[in-house]
Amino acid sequence: MSASGPSIADDFSALLAETDANGRWDVMTRGLARIGLDQINYAFLDIETHDRMQARGSPAMSTMRSDWIDHYVEHQYDLDDPLVDHVRASGPGPVLFETASHFGPSKVLGEASEAGLNAGVLISLPGAIGMSRPGAGIVFGSSMAANDTFRLIRENGPSLVALANLFHAGAVGELMRRRYGAAELSARERDCLQHVARGSRISAIAHDLMLAEVTVGMHLKNARKKLGARSLPEAVARGLLFQQIEPI
Repeated sequence: MSASGPSIADDFSALLAETDANGRWDVMTRGLARIGLDQINYAFLDIETHDRMQARGSPAMSTMRSDWIDHYVEHQYDLDDPLVDHVRASGPGPVLFETASHFGPSKVLGEASEAGLNAGVLISLPGAIGMSRPGAGIVFGSSMAANDTFRLIRENGPSLVALANLFHAGAVGELMRRRYGAAELSARERDCLQHVARGSRISAIAHDLMLAEVTVGMHLKNARKKLGARSLPEAVARGLLFQQIEPI
C-alpha cells in the first residue's frame, strides 16, 4: 500500500489493548486483510515433547479455509512443509516465497496454492524463554498474484515484522497452554510459583504473601497439577513456557 493508504501501524495500539490470544488474532488479521494479506498461518514448534528437527508444527491459528487446515493436520503435512522446515532449521527470515516455485516442487505448498495461498512472507519468531533459536513462525500471505503480494510486503516490511512479534509475544503462552491442555493458574497460584522461580522457600513465600505455609503448599500443589508438572522446578519451567509467570 502507498503511504496514503491504510497502514498496519494503526493496529498496534489495538493489538496491545487485547488481553487474550483470540482477540489479538482478530485485530491482527483484520488489519492485514484490509491491505490485502488474507492468508495468515501461525504455528509453534512442539519442542516440549519432540526433538527440534522432528518437532510438530501444526497450525495454531489460521485464516485459511477450515477444510484445508483439517486436511493439513490430518495428513501431518507439517512434517513435510518447507516453511516449517525453515523454522526448524533456524533459517534466517523474513523469507519471501511463492508457493508454486520458491521451495521447488512441493506437494504441501502446491495444495496450499490451490487452497488460496499464492505467495507471502515467512517470519520466524522466538521460542520459549531461554531458547536462542526460533520456536515459531507466522506466514503473512495472500490470494493475490505473487508480484502484487511481494510489492505489498516490501512496502510494509518493517511494520509486518513488528506486528508478527507483537502478536506472538502476547499470544504464544496462552496458545501453548491450550495445546498442552494445561489449566490457567489463579492469581495466588501465580504469586506462589513466581516466588519459587525467584528461589524463595515456602516459609519466605508465606511471610511475603501473608499466608499460612500450608496454604502456600496447597497453591503450589494446585499449580503443579494444573501445569502437568511432576516437581516444582518443572512447574516453574512450564509456568514460564505458558507465560503464567514472568522470567526473573
